[in-house]
Amino acid sequence: MDAGERLQHGLERFFALRQHGEDVQFNLRLTMLQGFQRDRLLDTHQHLLESPATAPAAQFLIDDVYGGRDLKPVAIDIRRALAKAMSLLPQKVMNTSATVLEAAILTQELDEAMTEVLGDHLDQPLRDDLWCSAYRALGREDLRALQLSLIEEIGPHVDRYVRSRMIQATFRLVRRPAHAAGFGNLYDFLDLGFGVMKGIPSCAVLLRDVAQTEQKIMQRVLDQHPLPFD
Repeated sequence: MDAGERLQHGLERFFALRQHGEDVQFNLRLTMLQGFQRDRLLDTHQHLLESPATAPAAQFLIDDVYGGRDLKPVAIDIRRALAKAMSLLPQKVMNTSATVLEAAILTQELDEAMTEVLGDHLDQPLRDDLWCSAYRALGREDLRALQLSLIEEIGPHVDRYVRSRMIQATFRLVRRPAHAAGFGNLYDFLDLGFGVMKGIPSCAVLLRDVAQTEQKIMQRVLDQHPLPFD
């Protein structure tokens, strides 16, 4: 699929998420799970958050890509003005946005599945052992591997953007037309991502290291290690 087809497919998956319904209890449990997982990510990757060079990028990954913050306005923009976005934004930028969106949506789908497995355990503070048991019960190691692969794939996309003055110049030039055409949220989301990644020598190396660390942790969970996150 090209970038436009991937984005369209991502939209269908995004708006099919259960969190968009009116099940208040489910959404509260989902929020509890995601808060637990965010705290774990912050703890695991604390060294990245403590370094001025990598802190903005790590925070963006945890809050915007993993956490899906402000993802709904971006998805609405894509649904409303995908054809215009495809015509105005550079193809490499649209490929990046498709990969980021796919990673974020897959993460939300897996979180919803975990919420269903955990059920009423999420009505109280979640323990590590309960999370690990639910992870093993859910399975879907294939989708977990894809999730990490997509995160890792974002790095080379961003590095190509940073190295290409032409792509950067084209992207900056369409800022006003993008807002006028109705996909300002998408533009601002990408602009923020490119901005925080720009100061890193290699985004590809950073995201590869993050993905490899997460893969090791997930394997420890599957192996029932007593302290998988340490």
